[in-house]
Amino acid sequence: MGDAEYKILLCHGSNKYELTVYGNMTLNEVCQKVEAVTGILQSGQKIIFKGKNLCDVEKTLISYGINPGAKIMVLGKRFDPSDDADYQAVVTIETSCSSVERRLCEIIPQVNNINDGCIDAKTCGEALGKLRKQLLAVNEDFMRLLEQLDGLSFEASQGPARQKRKLVVQKIQQLMERSDQVHENINHLIKSYS
Repeated sequence: MGDAEYKILLCHGSNKYELTVYGNMTLNEVCQKVEAVTGILQSGQKIIFKGKNLCDVEKTLISYGINPGAKIMVLGKRFDPSDDADYQAVVTIETSCSSVERRLCEIIPQVNNINDGCIDAKTCGEALGKLRKQLLAVNEDFMRLLEQLDGLSFEASQGPARQKRKLVVQKIQQLMERSDQVHENINHLIKSYS
């Protein structure tokens, strides 16, 4: 029965879930499945079988005596982003990032208009200087947001907050690359109009 798959019943409050497991599966692997199904982080889970708290995550289900059709109870609270101050801090930074992104998106069409020759050549030099200044301010704001994200520290149990921070950092880095491309374009245009 060690490698054969079978189903067990997982109970969390009034909710019941059917999990497909195998006998040689460790408790740690089961905890990962429980997290995926219930939304309860592994660090906040208590797995109960026949009135006993299963603690050793390296032991297999067979060694605990968990057979097909067994009932396992899970205690723990689901992750709620509104309760996590660090998660909310990341969301606030993401909102700030969106407003800085809007400023970047306002600059790009102006640079494109100059590039396409839609603006009088006499005023292009001055306009490009202003756009460069605005773009440098946008870049500085992106750097400030990255520093704020870097200043946040998370505990091991704050996986969703860590993941959210990672996504926001990636978004900011992509926007900074886009900003750098626009900056290069502005520098090229300044040389051509000088």
